[in-house]
Amino acid sequence: MVIELIRSKAKNENYSRPSKGQASADAIPILIDDTYHLFHLTTPPYTIHHPPRLRSSWLRIRSTDLESWTRDSVHAIAPGSHPQDPDADGAWTGSALIGPDGNLQIFYTGYNLAHGGRQIILRALGSDRHGSKFRKLVEPLFIDPKTSARGAFEDIDFRDAYVFFNEQVSEYWMIVGTRLSNGPRWTRGCLALLTSLDLEKWTLHREPLYAPNDMYCPECPELFSLPNGKWYLFYSRFASPDAGTVYRIADSPYGPFRVPRDGSHGRLDGRRWYAAKSCPKAGDPSKRIFFGWTGDYNVEDGKWLWGGDMALPRQVSANLDHTLRMDPLGKSTKICTNLLDDLNGWGGSSTLELAAIGTTKTHPLRSCHGAETSMNYLEFSIEKCEAASFGILFCYDSDMRGHKIFFVPDTNETLTLILRTDLPPLDDFWADQYSLHLPRGVDGPDIVRHDHVNIQGQAQLFMEGDLLHFFFGGRAMTYRMPPRKGGVTAQSSEGIRNGEMNGVTRADSGRKQDHCSETTFAFFVEDGEVSLSNIRFR
Repeated sequence: MVIELIRSKAKNENYSRPSKGQASADAIPILIDDTYHLFHLTTPPYTIHHPPRLRSSWLRIRSTDLESWTRDSVHAIAPGSHPQDPDADGAWTGSALIGPDGNLQIFYTGYNLAHGGRQIILRALGSDRHGSKFRKLVEPLFIDPKTSARGAFEDIDFRDAYVFFNEQVSEYWMIVGTRLSNGPRWTRGCLALLTSLDLEKWTLHREPLYAPNDMYCPECPELFSLPNGKWYLFYSRFASPDAGTVYRIADSPYGPFRVPRDGSHGRLDGRRWYAAKSCPKAGDPSKRIFFGWTGDYNVEDGKWLWGGDMALPRQVSANLDHTLRMDPLGKSTKICTNLLDDLNGWGGSSTLELAAIGTTKTHPLRSCHGAETSMNYLEFSIEKCEAASFGILFCYDSDMRGHKIFFVPDTNETLTLILRTDLPPLDDFWADQYSLHLPRGVDGPDIVRHDHVNIQGQAQLFMEGDLLHFFFGGRAMTYRMPPRKGGVTAQSSEGIRNGEMNGVTRADSGRKQDHCSETTFAFFVEDGEVSLSNIRFR
């Protein structure tokens, strides 16, 4: 069976990825004169795995309202054209800032397989404040050997420079993801600190800025302060524990950087919201606007890929206890609510009471398969919950096989949020006996889990194609629904090369397995009662 691919509206496609055949990756945002400049890495067209896919370039989109985006027609930074260029195999992540001359400039990571994969920091100078053009400098970053401790860190991993002017000490700081040269192999990952007075000559400090002794190598770091006086260190972890983008809190830019004690462990989203970075919100320095990406999934070998769609931008702000919360932008909600059907259109009211004693009960909303827009939106509030659990079942079939977001009450004020895959795999004995050999995904059956979430507030779910964005209680869940084995397939009428598709790829035939044959939604309750209000759905 062949069906038409579900695609985003053109306006959002301009934001989420450069084209069907190219993925978006690491975000490098900067706010200049109330204009958001979102630089991001992008893959070469129609590539799937390393090394071709990681020969990335820098692209840029701009916006003044975080809703309408304009994409530059040319790359800001492209890999070197000669085999010996330090960035011949990729212009990787870095940062953008306004230099002492008032012009925009970029620090980025050069990657060259001929050099053993050794990463170095490179620089490009902009022609003006808004970076109309960039000129790459030939020489790599100068680290003064007289004042630096290069031997304290490994040679290979040295990437993702985040550069900013630290007004507290009146010097430029650069934070780099790297590894200590000595120590246990799997836990030597750290963030190194370099300082400079002029962006030309740098001192690499012997002591790392942050070395938690629990990760292989951190990526895409960022350090900023908020008006509450706290410093927040963000970075991304590609392996457990707490894979994804995380944050730590300190009273000083030098640390020590502590794990938040609010039950989040520093995670505001899951592992599929990755390499996220931010810039201040225009007109409100107490808030930051974050951008991260959600990876493509290759059906052929069942692997998650580097790069995918740029996820919805979201707002991060501080709670009274200095921990952080994440919320959708009001503009994202406005776009969706403008499309909402009249409540009678889905056969329900704005309130719902569900009860199931000693069993589980579902209440379907309606199928949106074939709707004019690929965006589904659901919002609701919790009035009362006296159940073992309740939540949302979505993308389910006639056998009630689908993904679930569980709300599991802890106390009267908090709950645990869990995004769970449709069918957790069985032990081998049972799988053999019943011939139920299910995929064993790297994420595990519990894809995202948030503990001690405040039960008050509004739940908001955005589903665009196979991309899920869910927000509740200051936490988020971002995920791409992988295709199911034996599912419906779809063929693009516009054609592809080398199997690359928007979101999901298949390397051999260029066919896309349907991530869910029905875009369906239902509420469920397990052993108890739940009352919901302010329900709106499209």
